[in-house]
Order: sequence, then C-alpha cells, then structure tokens
Amino acid sequence: MDKLTFLPIVDLPLAGIVMATFIWHFNRWTRQRNIDTTVDIASRLPKARIRVIVFFACVVSLCWFLDLAFWSLFAILLALGLAFAVAFGGELEGGAFGLLAVAFLIREWAFGFPQLILHPQNHSSQTKKESVEFGELVGQIGIATSPLRPSGDADIGGVKYSVVSYDGAMIDLGSSVVVRTIRNGSLCVVPVAEASTVGEPSDAPQPRNEAF
Repeated sequence: MDKLTFLPIVDLPLAGIVMATFIWHFNRWTRQRNIDTTVDIASRLPKARIRVIVFFACVVSLCWFLDLAFWSLFAILLALGLAFAVAFGGELEGGAFGLLAVAFLIREWAFGFPQLILHPQNHSSQTKKESVEFGELVGQIGIATSPLRPSGDADIGGVKYSVVSYDGAMIDLGSSVVVRTIRNGSLCVVPVAEASTVGEPSDAPQPRNEAF
C-alpha cells in the first residue's frame, strides 16, 4: 500500500503535466473549424483554463487528504473503462475508454457543456452551410498535399480540404489542381493543365425544355 500513498515529489509534477496537457488541448480545440456546436468556443477559453486549473487543484487536494497517489486515478479509470467495454462486448483495448470519456467530460464541463447540452449543431444546416462554402471554392486553384488515388487532400487558399479527383484519375503529390465542381458533398478537382479541356460536370443541373 505504500506505493499508493501520496508523494508530493511525484504526484504534484504529474498533476501539473496533465493539467498543462488539458490547457494545450483546449487551445488547439478552439482553433478547429469543425466543432459540432454553435456555441462560441473561443470566447469561453479563458474561463475554461481557470476551471481546469481549479479542478486539478481540488483533485490534488483530495488525493493529499486521502493519502492516495495521483497516478492511481489513471489505473482506476482504465479499469472502469475496461469493465465497461467488456460488459458491452467491446475489445480489451477498450480500457482507454475510461480515460477518454473522463477527459471529454472534463473538457465539456470546463467550456460549459457546449456539445452535450448547449445548442448542439443542426447537421442539416451544417451541411447546407458547408455546401455554400464549398460552392465559393469552385474555380479556385490549390496544391495537392497528398497523392489523390483518387481521394486525398489539397491546400486551397491556405486551408486543407479533403478532395477527390474529378474523373477518378490519379493526381500526384504537389500537383496544381483546380476545383471543378461539388459532388455528393466532396470537392472534385482536376489538374490545372487539364482544367480547360474538361467539359461541364455531368452532375451539374441540366436545363429542362418546358413544353408550352
């Protein structure tokens, strides 16, 4: 049991590292463009930092009061995650689920539960918004940042997008591409050299001949 006792020389630095990891993750998370919520996450970042600092201060204080090693909490969460995964037919690797679930809940609590409670994003409106944004990219030129075989990534206007080759052909890494059309929610691109030879997209709306 001596190994499970609270040791300031070990537990305090460990708690500090974990807390710093959370703050680092918060900073990265608020810069993402695909967060599934309508809440202004960036404006909540300062308060989220303070909350997570207070949270870890309370956890460390509790561990000190109970004379329980801080690292043992990770073992408890791993065991709970493993038991949950096995009970619901998951794999043994599901033990990490406990840690991930708690980390997610801590982040949600720190930001005021933006995804679980406050204004979850309407996926239909999100899709519509993405279609409008993608429509503005038609005709824009970018660089393939991965081989397109036929799908891959391209940098368009300084932003990385998932794209697909317009006609299914392979496009090499570093090739200049132009957005030709949008198909099934995906940006379809062709090499710049071939852009002038590609006809109108086959999936573009065709005019109808009305009979008068």
